[in-house]
Amino acid sequence: MPRPKAFDPDQALEQAMHVFWRKGYEATSMEDLLEAMNLNRGSLYATFGDKRQLFLKAMDRYCVGTIGERLKLLDQRTSALAAVKQFIGTMTDGLLMDPTRRGCLLVNTAMELAPHEKDIGKRVAYSIAHMEDSFFKALSRAKKQGELEKDQDPRSLARYLTGMLQGVVVMYKAGAPAETVRDIVKTGLSILE
Repeated sequence: MPRPKAFDPDQALEQAMHVFWRKGYEATSMEDLLEAMNLNRGSLYATFGDKRQLFLKAMDRYCVGTIGERLKLLDQRTSALAAVKQFIGTMTDGLLMDPTRRGCLLVNTAMELAPHEKDIGKRVAYSIAHMEDSFFKALSRAKKQGELEKDQDPRSLARYLTGMLQGVVVMYKAGAPAETVRDIVKTGLSILE
């Protein structure tokens, strides 16, 4: 009978996710992961596979957990437009409260790996499309609730907001000051008025 694991795989995966988020895939060494996860090499490989497999699991955790949980804000049944603004505000505040400027694991991965790793690129594209679809559903509700003008297209607005969010993440990670990010978001949200 196999021995039970002496560590929490879920917690170990969370720690790995944060290492990849902070350092990126290429700059993260196995030693970085072993130290952060508090595992030996055998336990890591037996539970998660190699570095690439671990990265894919960490990325999935980020997309489903971190981003997925936040996207639930868009499902609120009160004012759909208020939900969109609250979501964007929450995402912006989270970005700006991080003194290390980690950015977004999804955006970081898009820039680092998606251009030459097709399967990772597909995962990134799927996650970005999921965000766009979540915006689209909320903005469609906003239109039905009379919160948008008749000529405002929920799909176009959803694409715009998705692109705006990805763009401010890149700008902040690259060193843009917080007031620049807030100004971009404020101007971006004005399109919904």
